[in-house]
Formats: sequence, C-alpha cells, structure tokens
Amino acid sequence: MRRVLAFALLTLAAAVSFAQAPAAPAAASPAPAASTTPQAVIAPVPESPGQSLIEQDESAMSGRAYTYDPAGRRDPFRSLLVREQNRGGAERPPGIAGIAIDDLVVHGIWKTRAGYVAQIRATDNKSYLIRSGDLLYDGEVTRVGPNEVSFRQNLNDPQSVKPFREVTKQLNATVKQ
Repeated sequence: MRRVLAFALLTLAAAVSFAQAPAAPAAASPAPAASTTPQAVIAPVPESPGQSLIEQDESAMSGRAYTYDPAGRRDPFRSLLVREQNRGGAERPPGIAGIAIDDLVVHGIWKTRAGYVAQIRATDNKSYLIRSGDLLYDGEVTRVGPNEVSFRQNLNDPQSVKPFREVTKQLNATVKQ
C-alpha cells in the first residue's frame, strides 16, 4: 500500500514539474533579452503526516538513513535470549506489594461476611492478611478458598506460551519426602 501511494505521489510530482518546466528554446532563434517581469514563485506545500512517512520510507530504501519507531512494541533487534537485570536487586515495596508468591507460606484461612481471608507469612517473618484481588510483587491473588489460595504469577520468560502461571498453595500442605 505504501509503495503504491509512493508511486502515485512520485508520478504526480513528476507530472507537475514537467508541466511547470519552461520549454527549451529553439536553437535557431536568438536568446530573448532579460525580462523584468517577475517569475511566479511556487509556495511549498505543507507537509502532511503521510508525506513524512513516505519520505522516511524512501530514505530508508535508498540507504541514506533509518529510524525505528517502536510505538509501544518491543524492539525486534534486541535478542530474546538476553534477559534484563533481575528485579531482585531492586528495593521491594513494603507490605503485601513486596511479597513474592514463591516466598510466602499460608498459615490460616478465615471465612468472613465478605468472603475468605488468608493469613500468610512472608520472608520478613511478619504475618499479613490477603483477599482475592490483592496485588503481590510478582502476581495477584485470584481466589481464596476454604483450604487453599490461588495466585496468578507473572512470568518474565520470552519462551513461555502464557505470560503467567497459576499457583495454588494449600493451607495444610504436607511436605513429601
């Protein structure tokens, strides 16, 4: 589509410049004297956004310059195999927002009028109460049931089919040996 539009614009520009070009003087006729009549000055056409895109495409195709506008997408020239720096070195926010799903242990579940509430213990050896919909450091609480808590853990793995995984932690989990 861009090539067709670029071709149409180039054809139109060539036709306009050909129509405005002065005719070549005949070889036998003498050159006219310098005239004092002013020549018509062609005003530049204001540049439209489409025209600037076409010019960028033309300059890229000719090898003069290339610019990449990601427009919210990932950069296709960066390797998927190279991972970004681990967020573990960064300072985590305090409270529930700083607890990773792999780091918590379910210690109790209570039934209230609003639904179930789970008591968890984090690595800082403090207890917290969480409900369905609470956001954690690497995911969120999807469901709190009578004997289990379900989480949706966000994954930062480019080879994974889904960007998340479902994790369920039991209240009375026994360690299998």
